[in-house]
Amino acid sequence: MLPREWSSKSEVHFTPVDVARRATELLVDHPGARVLDVGAGVGKFCIVGACTAPQALFVGIERRRHLVLVANQLARELEVANVLFAYGDMVEVNWSTFDAFYLYNPFAEQLRRGRTGPYILDETLELDPANFLFYLQFVRDRLAEARAGTRVVTYHGFGAPPPPGYVLEANEKVGSDCLELWVKKSA
Repeated sequence: MLPREWSSKSEVHFTPVDVARRATELLVDHPGARVLDVGAGVGKFCIVGACTAPQALFVGIERRRHLVLVANQLARELEVANVLFAYGDMVEVNWSTFDAFYLYNPFAEQLRRGRTGPYILDETLELDPANFLFYLQFVRDRLAEARAGTRVVTYHGFGAPPPPGYVLEANEKVGSDCLELWVKKSA
């Protein structure tokens, strides 16, 4: 259903459907759960998640306005009501309103200095390795502030350790990639 220019990049940049379903099962542990997808792209994870868990709300934040437009169009076409997409930076989002977070390696692109190759989605963002470090620390700080019970799923996270207070509760191989569930146990 994705426009051709984005479906051709799906394998590298967007969550596979089977992974999105499993991540949703790990993230949504109660009716009314609110899940934030950081770097939502064209909304694939959120839309699959919203269809898989209609009792939850999925919110995707994305810094590329044109991708937010694609995500909103897909949600309308599929008539998915429990999903929202916002254009903006994750630093502007109130993380305390969410119960769970999904991270599919949202900052790795910042490590690429060249403007070409399969790991660059498009040329609309300024790429800078310093941004990678800034965003990584920002996420760790927000997760450290989260309440006990907060759930985090990472996909293709390169084996980073859970933030302080979190316990690794699931580590599953999906193809050659890794899907991890971290749950916050203490403040």
